[in-house]
Amino acid sequence: MKKQWKEQIAGRDNLTENPKNVLQGTVAGYPVAVSLDPNSRKYRVAVAATSESDSINQRNDLLAEIKSTYAKVTEAVYQENEFVFSGPLIGKFAQEIRAVLDRMTAYLPMQGYRPCCGCCGETDFPPRLSSINGRFAMLCDTCYEQKTAHLEQNHQAKKARKGNLVTGLVGAFLGSLIGCVLWFGIYQLGYIAGIAGLVAAVCALKGYEMLGGKIDLKGMIISVVLAVVMLFFAHQLCLAKEIYDVFSTEYNITFADAFRSIPDFLEDSEVSIAFYRDLLIGYVLMAVASYSTIRSMYRNASGTYKTERY
Repeated sequence: MKKQWKEQIAGRDNLTENPKNVLQGTVAGYPVAVSLDPNSRKYRVAVAATSESDSINQRNDLLAEIKSTYAKVTEAVYQENEFVFSGPLIGKFAQEIRAVLDRMTAYLPMQGYRPCCGCCGETDFPPRLSSINGRFAMLCDTCYEQKTAHLEQNHQAKKARKGNLVTGLVGAFLGSLIGCVLWFGIYQLGYIAGIAGLVAAVCALKGYEMLGGKIDLKGMIISVVLAVVMLFFAHQLCLAKEIYDVFSTEYNITFADAFRSIPDFLEDSEVSIAFYRDLLIGYVLMAVASYSTIRSMYRNASGTYKTERY
């Protein structure tokens, strides 16, 4: 985390960076975790506090006030026993995070809020910063252990499910066809869109899981490779259509003739460079658009998880 951001967010409070890009500690005695995600370019602020005297209307008015006052705050909610604020990492976001923390610490004592576990609301034991699949929260030992045990149970249940490679391949093929059609359609408009690659990969994975019964590492690799191959086929169809549009009226050729002539046209350096340049750009956009989504889908489908305490 940049030193300037750290200083602006922490102010005079003793917030330490551990792990990287996460500030943790207490503000006015309340457990606080501020995480910055450089991949999604978003921040998340969690303040663990519970009250038996605050009313829902008063709390909702506070959250609405914060959203309307601070432009960078796109989410302001109270869930379980945790105030959560999030927004994009743009502009003077660090200063706004500090302002939100100051507003919260002025409000919380007045409404009888006490420091607590951000999940169950336990106030007798100080919570620790915990990471559950990359989401940071202040949790007591019991809640952390329960969440970890639930994730492990889910992982074992999904691991025990049996899959079928053949039907999974059929599902991945049918799913990737959707992205193939989308790629072809967008290209006719003169664009190269990473969204088509994302759709192809996601639909291939979903198709594999639906017909194959489960998605594992082997299924994920097969689905992604199939999506890449199908996009190459879609790009060939785009070139075939260009050939057909140019030569069909003069030489009375069919679309199949145009497709079969692709290798001959690719021997021309100008055509070949343009073809592979657009394809490479498309693959790069596909990788950028799909990486985090595919990783998240695989984690959800396979039940894999990661928990840590700091």
